[in-house]
Amino acid sequence: MDFGLRTASRTVDEIAEGKDALREAFLKFKSVGQIMADTQFQLEAAELVRQLSEEQFNLTDPTPLFAERRSAQLGDTIELEETVNTMKAVRRHPASHPLAFTPTKRKYPINTMQYDLPFAMDLEKILRRQLDPAVYVDHAAEALSRLYVETTLSAIDASATGNDHYGRAQRGSVATAVDQNTLDAVLRSLGDVNSDVFIAGRYYTLFPLLGFTGFADAALEEIRRTGMIGTYKGARVIVLRDDFNWFYNAASIADDKIYLGGTKKGTLLYERDVSALQYQSIDTEKAWLKSGFRVDFSVNVLQPWKYRVIEIT
Repeated sequence: MDFGLRTASRTVDEIAEGKDALREAFLKFKSVGQIMADTQFQLEAAELVRQLSEEQFNLTDPTPLFAERRSAQLGDTIELEETVNTMKAVRRHPASHPLAFTPTKRKYPINTMQYDLPFAMDLEKILRRQLDPAVYVDHAAEALSRLYVETTLSAIDASATGNDHYGRAQRGSVATAVDQNTLDAVLRSLGDVNSDVFIAGRYYTLFPLLGFTGFADAALEEIRRTGMIGTYKGARVIVLRDDFNWFYNAASIADDKIYLGGTKKGTLLYERDVSALQYQSIDTEKAWLKSGFRVDFSVNVLQPWKYRVIEIT
């Protein structure tokens, strides 16, 4: 079964091995000066942190549930091309002039935004064993997750405000907690415009579903690991894991919204490969190995009727 999760090229165990390799790499140095003199190590250490962070993020990235992902190279022009069906059957009259229909193409330019995730590895604390260098992998992975997840869900939330082409509302609202009648009505309207539907949200928000008639528990541990806790009347129920940040006192995923979608993605997430712009440098005065990620992407909700949002007021 396809759960829509992005595929990572490293497993959990391989990422753990990479973190061990990062720790061991620093053990051979006895002073900050040695690290400053080894430019090859600076490059490899920064690149390893970036790779491991991206792979750790990919393991549980939920955005492919909601958006179709496409990528382009740095410098490419991105545009959306749509073929419009203009054909229809017409009544023919003898001796009348024949009609002909041909598809019409429309093009839309896509603009992406570039984001920078800079960080500095405190070499003094690392060499003193006061700070584990692998912590940068965890923190960067969470920061990437917050950026992608917040951007994607915010775009879908902002677009799900009107009606679909059948005149049915894309948004529902409840007080305190979701109830079965509201969920059934929203799920019923979504099934007409999407297939293999899912219901996604924080566990706190989805908890009432466990007591609804029609909910089936998913007992397989592998399914639980991907975030799926069961099915409700044929729809997959998927828990979105939140990375709460204590420093910013903020959550990535709101606990007052439930998102519904399906196999047909009405959202496109475009990414540019800007790995050529990654960087690292040494601040000799502070003894910092500065590095950073650069990501370039945009989220475009082109067919908002393929989603539903239930808001808890």
